[in-house]
Amino acid sequence: MQLSVVIPTHNRAEILKTCLEKLMVQEGVEFEVIVVDDGSTDGTSQVMGEILRSAQNDSLRYIQQPASQQGVARNRGVAEAKGDLILFIGDDIFVPPNFLKTHWDAHQRMSAENVVVLGYTTWDPLLEINDYMRFLENSGWQFGYGFLKPGFVERPDLYKFFYTSNISMKKSFFEKEKFNESFRGYGWEDIELGYRLAKNHGMRLFYEPQARAYHHHLVLESDLPKKMQAVGHSARLFEELHPDVHVVPRGWKRLLIRLATNPVGLFIGRLLGGDLNYKLRSWAAFF
Repeated sequence: MQLSVVIPTHNRAEILKTCLEKLMVQEGVEFEVIVVDDGSTDGTSQVMGEILRSAQNDSLRYIQQPASQQGVARNRGVAEAKGDLILFIGDDIFVPPNFLKTHWDAHQRMSAENVVVLGYTTWDPLLEINDYMRFLENSGWQFGYGFLKPGFVERPDLYKFFYTSNISMKKSFFEKEKFNESFRGYGWEDIELGYRLAKNHGMRLFYEPQARAYHHHLVLESDLPKKMQAVGHSARLFEELHPDVHVVPRGWKRLLIRLATNPVGLFIGRLLGGDLNYKLRSWAAFF
């Protein structure tokens, strides 16, 4: 087996169905898809049963587990994988027919075990993309592709771009560390794994924008507080695990953010609108 795609899922049965339809028509590479259902209650098992019955080969596998969060689900999926390469995507990621082949070809050009290939993820154009979603894509709060150029990422914080919406690596390299299963909420469990792989094993991150994926997930401005509170909690856990790395601002930076995110600052941000509004509200919820 050349490549194993690992997809954790939780209560997204219909979107997962479309995700799998896009994957099962991939061309030019031998692959399997492993779906790890992390305690879904929305009929995901029924949808997967229908898909498995209609599948014309055994390249799709379905694993169920009690709700344990996505890091646990990904570790479980890799443990079951038969492929030499592991590719992580989300259950709301749609890909074109050459997606897997693009990842595979990149690894054939760079066979060193420590090379990890990062693809490009953008919002699905079929969604009604709003200003908040554009902010998340362009600011670095969710994705920071605007800070990268194609090729090897030559920066000390390359681990911050370890995005499991679209990333592949040798199975043997992943198994040197695996996901830390103490992360129970959204965010940073992938970044934390990237940090350990870079620090302990010399990970080299190669950005391949031709490995393009589309994120089919409508995000609303009203989701901001809950999302950033979860990110802030996970970021503090990252610092507890790695106290030598400061991902949460401190000192004068923290003071400036506190001053800027007081009620007056947030009111001014709302009046001015745009990215400033989102940045101030994100920092306020983050802390």
